[in-house]
Amino acid sequence: MSSAILLFTIFFFEISTLCCYGKEFNATLGCVAGERNALLKFRESLLDPFPTLSSWKGEDCCTWLGIRCDNFTGHVTSLDLGYKSLHGKSLDSSLLELKHLSYLDLSGFDFQYNSFPAFIGSMKQLQYLNLSSTLLYGVVPHTLGNLSSLCVLDLSRTEDLVEDLVVDDLTWISRLSSLEHLDLRGVDLSPTKDLLKVLNVLPSIRNGGIPLSFGRLSNLESLLVEPSSMDGNFTVSEDHFAKLSKLKVLTLSSFKFKVKLDWVPPFQLRRLVLKSCDIGGQLPQWVQMQKELEYLRIENCSISDTLSNSLNNFRNLSVLGLSNNHIQGPIPNNISQMLPSLRELHLDQNSINGSLPDSLCEMTSLLYMDLSRNHLSGNLSACLGNLHNLLAMRLSFNEISGVIPKSIGGAYSLQLLNLNNNYLTGKLPFTMKNCTNLRIVDIRQNNFLGKLPKWIGNYLALMVLILRNNNFSGLIPFEVCQLLKLQILDLANNHLTGGIPNCFGNFSSMVANPKPNNFLVWYYESFTQVLKGQEREYSYKISRFVVNLDVSNNNLVGEIPWDLTRLSSLIGLNFSHNHLIGKIPERIGDMKSMESLDLSSNNLSGTIPSGLSDLSSISHLNLSHNNLSGQIPIGRQLQTLENPSIYEGNPQLCGAPLPKKCEEASMVPSITNNHVAANEGDNIIDDKVLFSGVIICGFATGFWGVIGFLVLNKRWRQAYFEFAEERILRRLFGG
Repeated sequence: MSSAILLFTIFFFEISTLCCYGKEFNATLGCVAGERNALLKFRESLLDPFPTLSSWKGEDCCTWLGIRCDNFTGHVTSLDLGYKSLHGKSLDSSLLELKHLSYLDLSGFDFQYNSFPAFIGSMKQLQYLNLSSTLLYGVVPHTLGNLSSLCVLDLSRTEDLVEDLVVDDLTWISRLSSLEHLDLRGVDLSPTKDLLKVLNVLPSIRNGGIPLSFGRLSNLESLLVEPSSMDGNFTVSEDHFAKLSKLKVLTLSSFKFKVKLDWVPPFQLRRLVLKSCDIGGQLPQWVQMQKELEYLRIENCSISDTLSNSLNNFRNLSVLGLSNNHIQGPIPNNISQMLPSLRELHLDQNSINGSLPDSLCEMTSLLYMDLSRNHLSGNLSACLGNLHNLLAMRLSFNEISGVIPKSIGGAYSLQLLNLNNNYLTGKLPFTMKNCTNLRIVDIRQNNFLGKLPKWIGNYLALMVLILRNNNFSGLIPFEVCQLLKLQILDLANNHLTGGIPNCFGNFSSMVANPKPNNFLVWYYESFTQVLKGQEREYSYKISRFVVNLDVSNNNLVGEIPWDLTRLSSLIGLNFSHNHLIGKIPERIGDMKSMESLDLSSNNLSGTIPSGLSDLSSISHLNLSHNNLSGQIPIGRQLQTLENPSIYEGNPQLCGAPLPKKCEEASMVPSITNNHVAANEGDNIIDDKVLFSGVIICGFATGFWGVIGFLVLNKRWRQAYFEFAEERILRRLFGG
């Protein structure tokens, strides 16, 4: 989620909270003793590993973390422990003793997949209840409908939560007469359809629907429903919204709309999100009437209209998203006048054609522009450098040709540049060196040529560099090694020459587990990588954790740098189809995270290091078509790789899974590589001992030889003692 969206959401909730409560929480009297004891009992039911609740001690609980009290009575009115890394088997009923609690936020709690606590329905004083992203499962109790003072109810769940939270009946929600904000995103609503058939609420709708009684929630300002499990579409009509005059935020997913063409909605929305909804081929009239919209996203709803017809009434928009529809025609030449306040533009996965209009460059407030997967053609506008505030530009999978204009250096705020799968050519303009904020550069599958520029070392924040499938040539510049934050370096399928720089082992984000920054571009970006022998597309949810190094299909020579084995977080390593020589590094087993290793079609020689069997995560291995010899190492994970083709083309290799068995003489080096190394170490120690012995013997021989000569020769003995005596006297008396 972008910073703009996040700020808007926080602002909205804060305003809702203030409107709903109208109080200031300042503890001046100290809390009530019984309520303090209830809080302590609640703490005892939790696991607090860090500990987060270390401040929960002393008499005045109003000063404890997450606690606020009424400034006149001292009663606890607010318990806010959202996302504090707390755990517990269940929610302790001691909270019932907090008779004046109006604000309860336990979002992000790990309740170890326990059932939803029914006693919350007895806390009738609650005005704010947030149990989002909690590990609760089962049916939400209908007793929540007793919370008639509730202004905010958030039960939303993220997609990574395995167990389902189920609402089997929506009618109880209609009893929440004070409700202003309702968030059911990720909640399973599918069981409601059976009950709806029984109630005969919408008998004509085969797959169920929202009860018409929802329309009684006259105070509702936010309605967010994105079911996690749907059997067909729920259906809504104008009757559901008849009395929702205060509605400002509406988010619906997998809904079917049955509204009259001349329907005039009773509300003016500021935020509208519709996903996978059946709303007809054109943007509905009731949507176009929402002239106060600041945020509009309608995705995967089969809209087939043109942009010129769809964007006439939204001058206040800051975010526009019409992704994954069937929108046709060109981008309007006057788009900057139609959307003067726009900050985010998402038009990807449509059928938009024509060239990029120069009016895009007049949208100087634009932070994010995604026009990928369309049919755009022509050249990149020379005026793109006017977009000084642009953070992310995605134009991938189009038919854009020509060169990257020199003016691109003016877009110096760019964090993401995605131009892959077009027909761009020429060299990378030197003005790109000004874009030092870049984190992700993906320009694969074009016709770029020339050498990799040394100024690429200016991108100190760069984490992803994908240049595969182009015509780059020359050496890999050592300046690439300055990019210490790189998690993905993909230079495959070019015409690069020279050796692999030894400094590749300096990529510190490939050594330690990457810690992705929480910036705008990660939220949207996905990319393709070749891993485990297949081209895979990684969505934004997991792309930030991919660590890959691929320089395959080039003309690289020399040996594999031994320092590469330091990259212990590397998941994929592909040096195949080059002209590399020498041995596979002995410490290859140190790369503990390795899942995919491809060194095929080179000129590597020697035995396969036994450390290869230490790669416990390896699931794809290809060492074929080299000059490797000896026995294939034996290891638990290696034994699962039974396809002999991964070793073929190495006539001197033997052992399973190859049909060629090893002779006893040839088994020793391959099986006992570690022992050989140990023996070599023992030999070094023996050599040191021998050398020391020779030195000692030589010294003893010389020393006793002189002493023996002086003992046998009286004249020489007297002369030596006189000389020694004279030296001692001179030192003592300075003579």
